Amino acid sequence: MEITLIIAAGVLIGCFIALSWFAGTDAPYVATKVENLRKILRLAGIKKGKKFFELGSGDGRVVIAAAKLKAYSVGIEQSFIRVLMSKYKAKQEGLKNARFEHGNVFSKNLSSADIVYIYLLPKGVKRLEEKLKKELKKGSIVITQTYHFPKWKSFKRVEEFRLYRR
Repeated sequence: MEITLIIAAGVLIGCFIALSWFAGTDAPYVATKVENLRKILRLAGIKKGKKFFELGSGDGRVVIAAAKLKAYSVGIEQSFIRVLMSKYKAKQEGLKNARFEHGNVFSKNLSSADIVYIYLLPKGVKRLEEKLKKELKKGSIVITQTYHFPKWKSFKRVEEFRLYRR
């Protein structure tokens, strides 16, 4: 009886962790390639004094890259496991200007953002288009990767990235 409870608890914990890892219908976990990342962040104007948000921050690599460029960087992620992993990575790097939040990107207030980075599926990008148009201050920059805004005109393109100005 006792071993059955232990096995059942282990299976439930495993399922909970797996569900958290794959959380997010608009942003399944696909890691951003680092090769062009620093270039696109610099083109967007990432520097000290800027507030950077990544919506669907995955393993935290983009937020950490922005924090290394001295921006105050925030990652919002639905998977609490990935949030914990990202916090650990940022702490290992000694980055006090990188923060990770567990939550839904559609319910977060983004009005303080100077730069927003998005790598979501087309459905999520389309849903965010109006939210960002309403919330972001004039002059804010939005970076999309692979899937782009259908109605906004980009001012810069670098391979799979596009930059938009609000």
